[in-house]
Amino acid sequence: MDKLRLHLLLIVSALFFFHPAMASHLAGQDFTYIAVDSAGGMYHYRVTLVIYQDCIEGSPIANEQDNPAFFSVFTGQGDIVQIDSFVYYSASTPVPITSSGPCNTGGVALCRNKLTFSKDFYLRPSTSGYNIVYQRCCLNVATNLFNPDDQGMAAMCSIPPSGLAAYNNSAVFSSYPPFIISYGTPFSVDCSATDADGDSLSYELCTPYAYTNQAYNAKPLPPYPPPFIPVAYFSPFTFADPLDCSVPLAIDPHTGMLTGTPAYTGTYFIGICCHEWRHGVLINTVQRTFEFTVVSCTPGADGPSVDITMYPNPVIQELFIEVSNEQIIYISITDVLGRAVYSQTEYYDKAQVDMTEFPAGMYFVKVNGSNVRKVIKG
Repeated sequence: MDKLRLHLLLIVSALFFFHPAMASHLAGQDFTYIAVDSAGGMYHYRVTLVIYQDCIEGSPIANEQDNPAFFSVFTGQGDIVQIDSFVYYSASTPVPITSSGPCNTGGVALCRNKLTFSKDFYLRPSTSGYNIVYQRCCLNVATNLFNPDDQGMAAMCSIPPSGLAAYNNSAVFSSYPPFIISYGTPFSVDCSATDADGDSLSYELCTPYAYTNQAYNAKPLPPYPPPFIPVAYFSPFTFADPLDCSVPLAIDPHTGMLTGTPAYTGTYFIGICCHEWRHGVLINTVQRTFEFTVVSCTPGADGPSVDITMYPNPVIQELFIEVSNEQIIYISITDVLGRAVYSQTEYYDKAQVDMTEFPAGMYFVKVNGSNVRKVIKG
């Protein structure tokens, strides 16, 4: 039995009783690498994956089961080269909630955990290059995503074919965007990157990758190879227009400066790509995904939060939901174990959910991804 098959068998055996949770909690990622050295015809790469968890509205069980992360290495032709599963995070830290403007939190409760995974890979130069892949369910609930409970996250970093760049360091984003931006206030956020090889860099809004087999496996081992399908945005949102803005969201292709003026409150999932160019040839692309939460506020003080009414509570049959200051775009319900039990796309000021068949107990009802209420089913 070859080493790869033996490795996979040992992994499957070790995880026989491990069932990763399927629940919304992933709020963004960065996936990069550095070229450490080369010897004996092998190149030594240190790969770093950073994922962001929602530690308030996300499932605690799903957050816990993000560790370990599972990686697969594929050639550019899709052949699997290596599987690694025992990549425990080197750091797990709460991230300070930062703002782009005068707001603090606008009355919205936010919490993000940052998990950093690092792994060394030793790979021979390849004429097709390599793709290192990570996949996990499920995306955090956001205003602009269609059924995020049913969408996983696919992240990938690529090592160029040897004919394009025999030795390469990926671009690395210089700083993380603020979590909070202010309704009706122009913002300017530096989303630029640096490159250790001195490659030219360009920027654009791009579609995040989705992992769509989560119904069968919330945390696949091994992860599946590309190509990946795009994340499904709730119409009229798209990857190129992911945020409600009176002045459209745009990124300067040369500087990486992201600008816009938010027109509505909510939580918005966004993808940015940084392209590496060497001698005028595109050799690699690094993708970052993240969330903006738009809040309403006045300078120097938190503004009013969105007023949500849910009744009756406890509920026997129909749960009625009314929202002021914004429209209902998305509703999701999870149980106390963080399992998604209901989702519905709306576009009204009021909504109703038939909970007649729900088992008795406590549930968490989320509206537009940034508002959560506890409801008791009698």
